[in-house]
Amino acid sequence: MKPIKTKTSRRLAALFFAWTVTAAAPAATAAEIELRLGTAAAPAWSLGKLISEVFAPRLAEYSDGRIELKVHDRGSLCSEHACVEQLDLGQIDIATVSSGNVGAFGTTFDIVNLPYLFQGQAEASQILNDWLAEELSERAADEMGMHVIALVPVGGFRNVVNTEREVREPADLRGLKIRVTKSPTEFNLVKAWGAAPVPYDWSSLYEGLQSGVVQGMYLQDTFTAAGKFYEVVNHVTVIEAAFSAHPIMMSKDRYDALPDWARAAIDQVGEDLQREGFAYDTAWQEEAVKAMEGRVESYTPNDEERTRWQAGARDAWLAVKGAYDPALARRVLEEQGQTVLIEELESAGAL
Repeated sequence: MKPIKTKTSRRLAALFFAWTVTAAAPAATAAEIELRLGTAAAPAWSLGKLISEVFAPRLAEYSDGRIELKVHDRGSLCSEHACVEQLDLGQIDIATVSSGNVGAFGTTFDIVNLPYLFQGQAEASQILNDWLAEELSERAADEMGMHVIALVPVGGFRNVVNTEREVREPADLRGLKIRVTKSPTEFNLVKAWGAAPVPYDWSSLYEGLQSGVVQGMYLQDTFTAAGKFYEVVNHVTVIEAAFSAHPIMMSKDRYDALPDWARAAIDQVGEDLQREGFAYDTAWQEEAVKAMEGRVESYTPNDEERTRWQAGARDAWLAVKGAYDPALARRVLEEQGQTVLIEELESAGAL
């Protein structure tokens, strides 16, 4: 007589088959090293896409799966300032921070914030990727004890945005409270333009603009669009003063403690980030301009008005003299043929 197959016996047979298949299959290989990255970047930012599409997958590729990058974005793990502090404490492995906010930890990157240092995106890309990023990385290791994986653009150039009125020249800013980062360069630049600079936390900025605690920002179009600030601001003045870049870095002690193969993989992906960052950022800038069309009034100063904006830049350079290497700044300006600005800075005592 053939044995009767009950529902219970069939279920047990199925479970046994599943167990034997699972046992026979090779176990997934766990990464040998897990690196935790803290960033304020959202997935839609150029930096967010660069991390998810370049950094994480290529680090796994270059390490043959031996390194896994755990990304904590949108400030979910720490604010920019706190992320840098946590690098020193060994609580996270990698952090991204704006060149403005990193100024609280050292002066290495203050040169990037200098207004009108770069004539445009193309010039910034050429100089940073040719030699300046490497030079600043070496200085960050000495001054800050940080290993810079890459220095990438995030958002393009800063413009003046406000809730109150059209601003054509610096005199139109008088009396307005303008939000700035912790960068002393930004603070003194906005002050030189006649406005009241207010260091203000990014996470509270939308509400601050709504309530009138601040009445404007010195900010890139990309972040104006990303934060939907176009819902509470009315005017953008396209001055394209200072370029914005973010170092992606880790504690030098943590980097040096890694095995040779891990450092090699990090260095290789760092070259990719440095090389490809500008394409990601340019695309994001174009998206931001489209997103704000019809939502805010945009004004581009004429040549005479632009000269007045640049006059404030001289004051800002002078106010932070000592926070940047004048020889390094001169080299950047000379490579772009900015002889007029060099002469003005020299006469002001800023170079």
